[in-house]
Amino acid sequence: MLRQAGVATRAQLAREGVPEAFVRSRLRSGEWEPVGRRVVRIAASAAGPEQQLWVAYLWAGRDAVVSHASAAWLWSLGPPPTRPSLTVRRGSCKSVPGALVHRLRMPVERSAFWKGMNCTDPLRTLVDLAAELPPAELDELLDRLIARRLASVAALQAEVQRSEGTGRAGPAALGRALRRRSFLGAPAPSVLESRLARLFAEAGVRPLAVEQRAGPGGCYRLDYVIGPKVAVEVDGYAYHWSPDQKSSDERRRNVLRLDGWTVLVYSWDDVEHSGGRIIDEVTRSMERPAG
Repeated sequence: MLRQAGVATRAQLAREGVPEAFVRSRLRSGEWEPVGRRVVRIAASAAGPEQQLWVAYLWAGRDAVVSHASAAWLWSLGPPPTRPSLTVRRGSCKSVPGALVHRLRMPVERSAFWKGMNCTDPLRTLVDLAAELPPAELDELLDRLIARRLASVAALQAEVQRSEGTGRAGPAALGRALRRRSFLGAPAPSVLESRLARLFAEAGVRPLAVEQRAGPGGCYRLDYVIGPKVAVEVDGYAYHWSPDQKSSDERRRNVLRLDGWTVLVYSWDDVEHSGGRIIDEVTRSMERPAG
């Protein structure tokens, strides 16, 4: 019971050799408390989120899978939810008091045994939550999952492509999040820079230099210099997706900013869909007085 936050089913206790008479005596004395018909808890144990999840998981039975916000919590991707979330096969249980229960015709495809419970794996957890979360929260969850290497970008891409045309809300929302992060549809950096160059040409923006060296000893390369100490950089998927690379990019840009540079950074999604905003920001930066 201690491994399960102070709760257990009577069947579990019986398998461990605990006599039913011993269980009844503990219940009569108040040392243990019944939680429904099948589950008992140690009365002195902490009734926190972990115990609530264990009670719901055990109540739901052997087909239950911890999912959605509860699975995200188990994978250290989010805070403990106010109510446990489970996924079960239709018809396997009628209800679980205090829990959010999602019902599927088929068993969950992607699950893992984690922290003593069967739960959706990180990729399936992200897909499930993508159908429910607003874009800003989904983007944060995606960033945490990639930063902790719980799923690769290739696996995320494959999941979206595998689910295309199914009408499921989760994969479609995940696809939009990946495109916002330039993880889907992004070309090689040279293609991305070429598209930005065409955008500049169409708007009459003439960069002062391309691929100029800057920073201490000229150790950093800038994609475009559009004014005195004003640079534009584009981050494509191929070289800028990983957490390590993103950290390196930010360190480099901090050095440039401390050296007096204004650095405007745009993604593939920006170049593809927000050209007007880019030109407006670039033009305003060019109009600022130097120094």
